[in-house]
Amino acid sequence: MDKKVSVLIPAYNCEKYIERCIRSILNQDYDNIEIVVINDGSTDNTQSVIQKLKSENANIVSIDRENKGVCETRNELLNLATGEYVTFIDSDDWIDKGYIKTYLDNAEGYDIVIGGFRRPNQEGKILFEVGLKDEKWSPYMSTALWSNLYRKEFIVENNLKIINMNIAEDIYFNLLAYNLTDKIKIIDYVGYNWYLNTESISNTTHKDISKIEIFKFLNTSYEDLKKIGALEKNYEILEYYFTTYILMFLGMSTAQTKFKVMSKEYDKLYNWLKERFPNYKKNKLFGINTPKGERTNVRLFALAFIIAHKIHLGKIFVYMYSHLR
Repeated sequence: MDKKVSVLIPAYNCEKYIERCIRSILNQDYDNIEIVVINDGSTDNTQSVIQKLKSENANIVSIDRENKGVCETRNELLNLATGEYVTFIDSDDWIDKGYIKTYLDNAEGYDIVIGGFRRPNQEGKILFEVGLKDEKWSPYMSTALWSNLYRKEFIVENNLKIINMNIAEDIYFNLLAYNLTDKIKIIDYVGYNWYLNTESISNTTHKDISKIEIFKFLNTSYEDLKKIGALEKNYEILEYYFTTYILMFLGMSTAQTKFKVMSKEYDKLYNWLKERFPNYKKNKLFGINTPKGERTNVRLFALAFIIAHKIHLGKIFVYMYSHLR
């Protein structure tokens, strides 16, 4: 019998998009799929849309309850899943017709299968597409929960959980997952559509930097990676990842911030980095052709930053990027 896949959807105030999301799963060219949806206390008509689809399709399992937040919702979804494999989809995104079958065809013997994604906007234009090559760095190009397929028993055996914080909870989960197994399959396939929804939570919570739990994410990730021996095993990659993650965080979260405020956050974050990765400025992955597999524009952007950072122009670099992008 074909292996069962549980597709997990946290839903909150997504009445405009949830039907497109669910129908993209119902339209897969693979049959043994369980769709698990939790309506996390929506105040719009999200539940009505889910209920309508559920009444028409026996493979939809749904729960309607009070709001608990996306972190707890994702953990509940994992607990509800009965499939041998699980994958997450955000409620405003959708997947191509052959998505599930393509991932399963590559899943035998692996704990995680990771594929690429594209970024369509509200006008239907594809802003960019990320395809992955079979390189050691490639998993770190896709640290969201979606566009991955996980063997559920791997998650259970390692007691992997999404911890409660308002930023990067999915990145924390995957940083641990990627460093708990060598059985990771990278596939040269792009089938996930990561919709640019300007009304979504992820596009609104980054407006007040003082409310973002960035140090909770950094400290928890670092300490838990240390506990499992990942810092010894993958030091260079993790050093590069944290260095560039802080750069991207600053660039994405300080667009409405004055230079003085940004400067203070910059110092705090890179002081945090220096305490844990004292030689991060010399990381060999900063280069024109490295990390292997990364997009050229991303490599060059990271290289330009570290050069600016070394000559004490990093703050200007970040400020210009955040206000001009």
